[in-house]
Amino acid sequence: MATTLTGTGLTYPDGSDSTDACPIHKYRVTSGSSVDQGLQTGTWDFINGCEINMGVPKAANNWYRIEYYTCTDDQGSTNGGCGYAVYRHTPSSGWNRILDQGWHSQYENNLGDFYTNNTGLYYVPVHPSYPTEAHSFRLYGRRHPDCAWRVNCSIGADNRVGGWQNNLMEVYEMNGDVVDFNDRTTY
Repeated sequence: MATTLTGTGLTYPDGSDSTDACPIHKYRVTSGSSVDQGLQTGTWDFINGCEINMGVPKAANNWYRIEYYTCTDDQGSTNGGCGYAVYRHTPSSGWNRILDQGWHSQYENNLGDFYTNNTGLYYVPVHPSYPTEAHSFRLYGRRHPDCAWRVNCSIGADNRVGGWQNNLMEVYEMNGDVVDFNDRTTY
């Protein structure tokens, strides 16, 4: 007998059942669309293409796991860095900055033409006031004022295919009944 998917879970060949709920409800992925996008200082710049609509959350106690990575370059010859921010949108709340790393969480000390990979990992709750509305997320970047920072960099001999532009944004809707978020709180 093969493993069987039933209306309440899985039945294995030995007759045992698995009815545990899945920790992930939805998963979406995208790639920023602009190659060699420069970041400004003083404002958070939308990283072109890094927007994901997750639809209406399955439950009000769910959380979103948002991850971003990109290949970056400090083109300047001074100290500098950059950081990323997550914005959340519902139709009633509009776009709001929810979490950010600070505008120089990635920093280098006068290394000149310095390439590296920047990342961000964020956990964002379902909007407490609008849990029945569609949720969308965006990534923004900002640079330290003393450098010339670019994201989604073109690198010699890179192989960009299928819309991938040397960066990736992923959003998971996590099941709040299964995943223990310990001391995380909604905001």
